[in-house]
Amino acid sequence: MIDFSLNENQDLLVKTVEDFAKKEIREKIREIEEKGANELRKKVLELGLGGVEFPENVGGAGMGMLERALVLKTMSEKGDGGTTYSIFSFLPALYAVFELTQNQELVKNSIEGKTKIALAKAGIYYDGVQTKAKIKEQSKIVLVVEEEKPQIILFFAEDKDGLYLCSSSEFEIKRKIFRSGLLSSPAYEVEIKSFEKISDVQTQSQNWRRFVARIQVFLSSIVAGISKCAADYALEYALERVAFERPIAYHQAISFMLADMDILSTSLEHILFKACWEFDNQKENFDDTATELFLEALDVGKKVTSDAVQVLGGHGYIKDHPTEKWMRDFQDIINAFGSPARFEGTIKNLEIRI
Repeated sequence: MIDFSLNENQDLLVKTVEDFAKKEIREKIREIEEKGANELRKKVLELGLGGVEFPENVGGAGMGMLERALVLKTMSEKGDGGTTYSIFSFLPALYAVFELTQNQELVKNSIEGKTKIALAKAGIYYDGVQTKAKIKEQSKIVLVVEEEKPQIILFFAEDKDGLYLCSSSEFEIKRKIFRSGLLSSPAYEVEIKSFEKISDVQTQSQNWRRFVARIQVFLSSIVAGISKCAADYALEYALERVAFERPIAYHQAISFMLADMDILSTSLEHILFKACWEFDNQKENFDDTATELFLEALDVGKKVTSDAVQVLGGHGYIKDHPTEKWMRDFQDIINAFGSPARFEGTIKNLEIRI
C-alpha cells in the first residue's frame, strides 16, 4: 500500500507555493492573462521552484516528480492553472535536454533563468503545423513555440535516417497565433533558419520513456489543480446562490453534479501521486501509469471544468467569474503537445496504447 502522506519538507513546499499563489496570482488572474507571466516566472525562480525535480549538481533541489506535481497542482488550485502553465512552460524543454542529451550546463542555465529555451509545440493551431519537422533539402521548417523571446528552440525532426532532437538559435518569429485559452502564454509561429541535431531519439529507450512520463505528469498536475479549483469554486457559488428559497447546492440535480466533480478531482489527485511515486521509485511500468494518468486527466478536466460553468449558469460564461477561463485553459493545456485525437510527436507514446 502506498503512503501518500506528505513529509515535513513536502508540507513546507506546499505551504510556500500556496502562499505565493494566493498573494501573487489568484486576485490578479485577468491582469496576468493580459500582461503575461514573465515577471511571475522570475519570482518563482527566485523561490527555487524552477528545478525542484532536478539533481543538485545541475541547479535543482534534488527532489522528485512528486514534489514537482505538488508545486504545479497547488499553484493551479490556489492560484490559476493557465498562469501556472505559462510560468513553467520551459519545463518540457528542460525534460528533453535532461533525459535525451544530458547537457548539464544548459539545464543549469535554464533553471537559473540565464538561458530561455522552448520546446516546439504541436499541430493544434492549424493542420499544417506538426510536432515533428520533416527535414528535406530546400524546405522550410515552420514550428510553434510559446515563449515570447526564446534564445534556443528545441524540436523533434525526422529524415530518412530516423528521429532526432534538434536545437536552433537562428530562427525568425513570423507571427503571433490566436488561441482561445492560455492568453498569458502567447504562441508564435517561427521559421527555423539553421539547426543542429543534438541527439538521436530511440522511442523504445528508457530515457524516452522517462521524458514522455515527465511531460504527462507535468500536464496532468496542472489539470488536477484546475479540476479541484473549479470544483471548489462551483460548490462555493452553489452554496451562496439562492433559487426557490434555498441555495442551489441543495437542489438534487446540482448536488449530484457537485458530488461527481469533487469525487473526480480527488481521484485524479490520487492517480497523480501514484504515477509520481512509481516514477521516482523507478518502478517497471511507471510509463504505463503516467499514460493512464494523462488519459484520466483528459476526461476529468473536460467534465469538471465544463460542469463548473454549468453550475454557474450564465455567470459561468462571463469574466466576472474565472470558470470560463479554466475551461478554455484546460483545452489548450491538454493539447499542448498534440491533439489527443492524434497524439503526434512528443506524446506519440500514447498513440500505441490507445
